[in-house]
Amino acid sequence: MTSSNTARKESTLIPLRAAVAILGFLGIAFQYVLKVTLSVAIGGMVKQTPQEDATDNTCGPAGANTTSGVSQPGDFDWDEDMQGYILSSYYYGYAPVNIIAGYTASRYSARWVYCTGLLMAGLFSVLGPLAAEGGPVVFMLTRIIVGIFSGIITPSMHVMFGRWFPENERQRLSGFIFSANYLGTVLSMALSGTMVKSLGWPSVFYIFGGITISLTIPWLYFVYSEPESHPRISQKELDYILENTGRSKKTNDEKKKLPDDEESKFGNPWPMVLSTPPMWAHCFVMFGIGWVNYTLLSELPTYMEKILHYDLDQAGLVSALPYLFGWISCSIYGYVTRKCTQKGVRIITTMRVWDAVACIGTPLFLLGVTLANCNVTAIIALFVMTMVARCAIYGGSYMNHLYLFPESYGSAAGLALTSTNIPGIITPLVTSAFVSGRQTIQQWKYVFYTSMAVCAIPYVTFLAFGTADEQESKWLERKEQKRKPAHITDVPVTNSV
Repeated sequence: MTSSNTARKESTLIPLRAAVAILGFLGIAFQYVLKVTLSVAIGGMVKQTPQEDATDNTCGPAGANTTSGVSQPGDFDWDEDMQGYILSSYYYGYAPVNIIAGYTASRYSARWVYCTGLLMAGLFSVLGPLAAEGGPVVFMLTRIIVGIFSGIITPSMHVMFGRWFPENERQRLSGFIFSANYLGTVLSMALSGTMVKSLGWPSVFYIFGGITISLTIPWLYFVYSEPESHPRISQKELDYILENTGRSKKTNDEKKKLPDDEESKFGNPWPMVLSTPPMWAHCFVMFGIGWVNYTLLSELPTYMEKILHYDLDQAGLVSALPYLFGWISCSIYGYVTRKCTQKGVRIITTMRVWDAVACIGTPLFLLGVTLANCNVTAIIALFVMTMVARCAIYGGSYMNHLYLFPESYGSAAGLALTSTNIPGIITPLVTSAFVSGRQTIQQWKYVFYTSMAVCAIPYVTFLAFGTADEQESKWLERKEQKRKPAHITDVPVTNSV
């Protein structure tokens, strides 16, 4: 850590927090590339099997290739149930580690936690083709490991987000940085099919894994866990960040003098985080939104290929469209929210409005998909609107944990991200249960009906219990009140004569 006495430049041409934002964006984008690419590539990895009784229950080709296959047969004889387990294996590692990563990054070094995630996720992705040759279990093991290391990337960025970006920049930048998952999805879906057909399915693991590893080099040079430890930050930018993140230099210096176990007045933050109803309301919304995301993320290329009869590379390109428009809309939602709050609109109001769009609008557009039957143009447009509506969460309550727990946001972010990623484990298995061996329009409607219900119900909970008010001081007050009876010792007794 750089000494506070080190001379700093008065100003720099480009603020260093811009570098943090851009590299954070790229890291999250390629973490999602590694996550999503298998959803497309698996179509080129497995041998194609005919579906029973599906001829009259799928849509005809809309100018697409009716072969619904790949240019060359796949290498692996994995049935649809096995494919469901393989697709979900990434999330066995990804979902649970979020909750640990947020605490670890806030307690130690978010910079190094993030960098380790990039390096190891990229490395084990590169090893994916070799593992696949060893069998589905070995391949699933590498996907679990990729998931574990990918799962520590976004929570680490949440921790640095609270330290690097002033409050007046957070709504705008959260939409930009954390919408990187949509750009990663677009890149993966749009390119993976073409790469599989032109270069072979191993290419997606080698190329995307290699790029992810290379991102660690600029990350280590430009990014530090907190601005005060960065050797190249200007004094002007440092003062601005400390002042506008609620950390004065004096307070910061005082915190450094405290022993590690006294650094936080909350000690172990988990009793506070887990016992706060607004946090659970936030987590339920994240779970519902995550369910829709992962249903489409893992299964949309399969739907495009099996039901709409797009060829592998075309299925990837068409599946990328919802995420492309979703990515664009994320920044718009953040911008509108920032403008509203600048004009005096309460942050909880913007959360409720945008969450309504996300939790209610998304199911309505999915309902439209089930009613469109074989109108392919309408189906694709409705999938686009589904993702645009879902992305309203980035203008709404996506960063709610930062408002609820301004000092313990690392642990809270881990819990919120775990909630939104648990569906990644469940949705491929649920979809497989509905459509395995029965790739029909009706079976896919059941998939979408389930997503609609899981997405809409949590919004009621958020209306009842959700808030943007800081909860830490309230929890400390309740904790203090519980202690008071223990401090009452002897009650004076008056002797009657």
